[in-house]
Amino acid sequence: MTTQTLKASQIEISKENPRKNFDDATIEGLAQSIKTEGLLQNLVVAKPKGKKKKHPIICGERRFRALTLLIERGEFPKDYEILVEIKEGLSNEQILRMATMENMQREDLTPLEEAEAITMLIQDGKKLDDILAQTGLSESTIKRRLILMNLSSAIKQALAEGEVTLSKAEVLSMASHEEQDGLLEMATDEYYDAEYLKDRILCELPTLSMAIFDKEDYTGRYTHDLLAEDDATYFDDVEQFFELQKIAAERLVEQHLKTAEWAELHEGYFRSWEYGETQEGETGGVVVALDSSGKVEVHEGLLKTKADKATTEKLKAPRSTYARPLVENMGMHKSVAVMAALLENPRKAKELAVASKISYFMNDVHDSLYYFAKEGNGNPPALELINDKAKEILILFDAVQEDDTWHELAKRFSDEEDAYEYVKGFSDDDLERVLVTFTALSFGQTSCDRLDTGEGSIFNQIALDLDVDMKNYWRPDEPFLKRRNKVQLQQIITEAGCSIKFGNAAGHKKKDLVTAMAKHFQHVLTLEAPTEDDLKATYWLPEAMQFPAIDPDAKKPEPVEEEAEETEEELAQAA
Repeated sequence: MTTQTLKASQIEISKENPRKNFDDATIEGLAQSIKTEGLLQNLVVAKPKGKKKKHPIICGERRFRALTLLIERGEFPKDYEILVEIKEGLSNEQILRMATMENMQREDLTPLEEAEAITMLIQDGKKLDDILAQTGLSESTIKRRLILMNLSSAIKQALAEGEVTLSKAEVLSMASHEEQDGLLEMATDEYYDAEYLKDRILCELPTLSMAIFDKEDYTGRYTHDLLAEDDATYFDDVEQFFELQKIAAERLVEQHLKTAEWAELHEGYFRSWEYGETQEGETGGVVVALDSSGKVEVHEGLLKTKADKATTEKLKAPRSTYARPLVENMGMHKSVAVMAALLENPRKAKELAVASKISYFMNDVHDSLYYFAKEGNGNPPALELINDKAKEILILFDAVQEDDTWHELAKRFSDEEDAYEYVKGFSDDDLERVLVTFTALSFGQTSCDRLDTGEGSIFNQIALDLDVDMKNYWRPDEPFLKRRNKVQLQQIITEAGCSIKFGNAAGHKKKDLVTAMAKHFQHVLTLEAPTEDDLKATYWLPEAMQFPAIDPDAKKPEPVEEEAEETEEELAQAA
């Protein structure tokens, strides 16, 4: 190894550097440090090979980028001499290993870059103890990093760009590349968490399209859609499916042994990090991978690397004690057992119902409550009653203040387990009150942007059974009246007996008219001796405020002319 100075133009960034992403902010900070303190540690470069004239960087790319930044700005001269250590006689693998270690021991790599760096060490034959010592990572972390090598190119890119979280990426690694790409949009959506993605990947029955065995060998039942397409037809007998699928996978290995240098069956997820890829003209080996979902993938053109067998065995994901079909079988038995026990213990079932209502209330609460929380939509009397009831419930949770509303209920619990532990201490009466309150606040008209004219809808049935009269909860107010045009306001004035007070509305500005009409509809409720017109205003409701709503725009059916019935005398004559 020799030490000398080189100009920036004599140095080049290596394409083989495991680090692919550099933080501009940290490079800027490093540049300022070098400007003030100087270069405290030399760059390590390789001697150019062949006709190349530039020295590729082995260690110190961040420092080189910072120096280049200073030179480009004119803060350092263009011919600034950089002190470097030149390594001679190194193979590409040795250079790559040195760069990997330098990166892992300095600034943190991204999880994906760590995975790629660890893979290089494994394929180079490093023992697990050496990898642990050199990287400073735990064995469990190394296992978690390696599964990222099973990600598709699209998911890797999304992870590198921060569009997919590490936890979601780890879950996606369990699926095939095709399935991963199909879940990409969902994975980038914050609404869907890692657990949801895991359920999507693991909890579906195997489909007909997954089977590589002769379908006639299967004797169980199917679940399928009306079109009976292969990707929407499922095997009900999961255990039989897996038995047949494994036998077929073993036969597939035997077939590949006839043409490939070697072939193996892997049960579980394919460990791509263990193998290299063949070059053009090479045959290589084959891995038939049967994953936990039952899907079979064939990976061809593989090379066995120098990877230490003991290391790969320790780092591969352990096989589950219970196979998925057996886990499902036991889970089904346990579930129906708990159901039966709940039916014998109504109190516990009610605690469960309340805990579920509380924890999911933020999602279940009816939109109308959020609607009136917005400015300009009024504050109906019914909402005051709802807020009073909400305060009574908040007292049970030891968390109530004078200005609290129903919204505080939505903030109380987000975890079903925590909610369940809390409600176990409620009395039967309190449990009943909480259940009633949360059930009521989750109920309402299904689509409030359309008139519910269906007499059979559950909303209208409940309203009719409760004998709900909107005159007790609503008066024509400004939010309603300002959404009516002048012609419609005139119609209301006529129907509500307000003609004497407001005339034909022609001489009023709409804004002033709306305010005056809203005050009038409130005023008539306070009169001790209302006139006939005042009573009309008191009882006036638009047809859409009835249960069910009446749509004035709905076409009335054409009258059907009934044929006159023939008399007995006419029938007798006809006979």
